[in-house]
Amino acid sequence: MARPSNTGHRRQEIVNGLMQAMADKGYEKASIQSIAKAAGLSPGLIHYHFKTKQEILIALIHQISEQAAQRFTLLADAAGNAQQQLDAYIDAALALGDGSNPEAVTAWVIIGAEAVRIEEVRALYQQIIRQHSQQLSELLQQAAAENGVTLSPSQTADIATFVIASIEGSYQLATTAPAANPGYAARLLKQALTGMLQANNS
Repeated sequence: MARPSNTGHRRQEIVNGLMQAMADKGYEKASIQSIAKAAGLSPGLIHYHFKTKQEILIALIHQISEQAAQRFTLLADAAGNAQQQLDAYIDAALALGDGSNPEAVTAWVIIGAEAVRIEEVRALYQQIIRQHSQQLSELLQQAAAENGVTLSPSQTADIATFVIASIEGSYQLATTAPAANPGYAARLLKQALTGMLQANNS
């Protein structure tokens, strides 16, 4: 009987190797050799599974996005209403502890920078941000309705953009100036969001 393919496992190791190499060197300086070393594989295996370094980067973007979605789903499953699901969304993005991944945060900041200059990365990055904005907008509308608050489409979009920008900014600080990152960004953002919803009801 043929042995099962380990292609998926090898690709996962390579993607994680790029994430580690990016955390140490950034994307541009993360060579195939450094990715192979981080993954514990030979450079030849890297080339066998991926044609280019950019192809590995695209796979990493998908992986980070999927892992973030999985963390949110895990937390949201315990939420009783839309407000708690909003809190779960913020905790999934910013809370420390189980499920947090500092290397992925660093990689995401670098990916944002690479999106400025690499069209394929920019398109995928923008797609993910749009998906997050839509998800947040739906949760905001549900939470507002539960609390008797009316949000216009423009208000909803503005608040969703604020939340995403706050999360992205927190990632930037955590990566580039960790001493300036308070470590309680999730709690502060949840408080700010509650205040915004209450303000729109007054």
